[in-house]
Amino acid sequence: MTLFQKTYIFLLVTNITCILLISILISKNSNAQNPSSTIARQETYKTEGKITIDAVLDEPQWQKAIFTNKLFEKQDSVHSFANTTAYFTYDSDNLYVAFECKVKDVNTLPTLKFDKDDQTMLGNESVAFCIDTYNDGVVAYIFRVDAAGNQIDLALNSGKDLSNSFASDWISACKKNTHGYTIEMKIPLAKLPVSLKDGNAEMSIQVIRYDKENNKELIYPFLNSESHNNIDQFQKVLLKGINKTHPVNLSGVDLNERLAFKKSKIETSTLIGRCKGGDASIMDYKIFKNRAISGADKPRALHYSLQSKTVAKAFENSAYLKKMYPGKDDFETFLERSQTTAFLVLQNDTVIYEHYFNGFNKNSTFTSFSVAKSFVSVLIGLAIKEGYIKSDSDKITTYIPELATKDTRFADISIKDLLTMSSGLAYSEDGFPSDADITYQSPDLREAVAENIRIDEAPGKHWHYNNYNLLLMGLILERTTKMPVSKYLEEKLWKPMGGGNASWSLDEHGFEKMESGINCSAHDYARFAALLLNNGKYNNIQVVPEDWIRKTTQPEYKPEDYYDLSKYNIFYSGYWWGKFRSGQENKNDFFGMGNKGEYVYVCPQKKLIMIRLGFEYGLPTPSSFSWPQIFYEYATEKNK
Repeated sequence: MTLFQKTYIFLLVTNITCILLISILISKNSNAQNPSSTIARQETYKTEGKITIDAVLDEPQWQKAIFTNKLFEKQDSVHSFANTTAYFTYDSDNLYVAFECKVKDVNTLPTLKFDKDDQTMLGNESVAFCIDTYNDGVVAYIFRVDAAGNQIDLALNSGKDLSNSFASDWISACKKNTHGYTIEMKIPLAKLPVSLKDGNAEMSIQVIRYDKENNKELIYPFLNSESHNNIDQFQKVLLKGINKTHPVNLSGVDLNERLAFKKSKIETSTLIGRCKGGDASIMDYKIFKNRAISGADKPRALHYSLQSKTVAKAFENSAYLKKMYPGKDDFETFLERSQTTAFLVLQNDTVIYEHYFNGFNKNSTFTSFSVAKSFVSVLIGLAIKEGYIKSDSDKITTYIPELATKDTRFADISIKDLLTMSSGLAYSEDGFPSDADITYQSPDLREAVAENIRIDEAPGKHWHYNNYNLLLMGLILERTTKMPVSKYLEEKLWKPMGGGNASWSLDEHGFEKMESGINCSAHDYARFAALLLNNGKYNNIQVVPEDWIRKTTQPEYKPEDYYDLSKYNIFYSGYWWGKFRSGQENKNDFFGMGNKGEYVYVCPQKKLIMIRLGFEYGLPTPSSFSWPQIFYEYATEKNK
């Protein structure tokens, strides 16, 4: 098998089989009684003897540590399967887990060995141990081993969404026999966040088996899909006499370790090489090239009148958090556990709440992901104001004429079509390389556009979120202004708004990652939001045309089949998202939103700004709309 073939398989599995693992954790279409609903917290057997991790299971304490020998298929909470026995015990410093799994034909079991965290193993016959060490329902950690002994660890949020930001050091062993295979795990508690009370810890656990031979996903305890929180349904266990743990933070994630892991995998000169590091990460700006954005001589100072306790209590009392995490931890603990890095609230241009988490502080760099699109929206308005672009009704072939040679239908697409994500361009996240891979990872984005862009339908008919739109916009800005997009940003927006030093990530040929790549401080996001909130003015200077802000942040009428966002009270305008709010005209909330949960949220009616930055969304599906709902509820109640 060639390197290309191996890499192709790796990346194809990355795109497809993560969905498979998610499906293992989802219970659907069951109205039957949930077996776990009648299971009270249990005090788990604590081992006193030594356990050797060899997958032999010959220590006598395992017989006292049977967790379950009945697993349930996800659609059926009544009929159990007896082909798996799961064991769980612990000592003061470690968790011990074991599985005995039966199969009809041991020759079907996988044999190939992979490096730890190679997602190729996700499609194999395997078992997984899931644990919410903090017992707060916010996040659980998954330790998975396949029947060839390959390991992977991941994080799971309350809404069944997985991320590979979590990694830990643990050991396991796998042994095949005539009836199937056995697996043992030893998971040190040292780096895991644990809520201790008098040396005791209440946790909650779940075990999973992917029975590939029978194509069944088996779990215990069974999870009721109608519940709003998946992790809250895990089996609660009481562990006594636990030694104090020393996690890096309450999220349990060491981002420096994840950065080192990605750097060890990535080769930056090719698409395949750039994809080898797996999913996008907030640390990617430390791996790929970037261009500096110089700040103002005197960056805009933020004024403070902190009301931290009042603000935190208001968020704790929001309908969303009271429903998802009733009676759980304080707001700061929730933020750290939900993989947040920064959280700021400003009212009337004054900071009333500011906290940083998971090793970040106010001087840290925070990558924008798709919040960059909202900056690009402003740049287009500035380019029109200065005459580089005549109008947003201009056809894109006016500025990129070679597109008409590729397909004459490109002459029908306007700049506004690009801005509103209604260009009709084809875009898919399936397979490898997907359009998402190409537009994020390509080492030559200009070439990627020329080779891969294609038309799916006429413009203006449907909304379709599409990163090719941003790359085309970058080409237009670059060609009309005769300068790199980041330098145009620096000259016309960044310095005039009082921004600090920043950067914009690039491909290998110096073209900006238009859809995702601005890297700056949390205060710079607040400065940007304040500029928009104040109708484009800073220091009595009109930096951005007021009518452009209104045009790109507020909704236009759209036909019913244009997009399906209304059920979330969401609209999309010119590279800005929004939430409808009754009252004054053109005063709906609007926000920039980026992958992993980056938000710049503005509520004009209450003169509020909320900034949430993180390394994962940390909230349930639809995760992208969960944080805006929290912001919306807070703004609604503020100053009633």
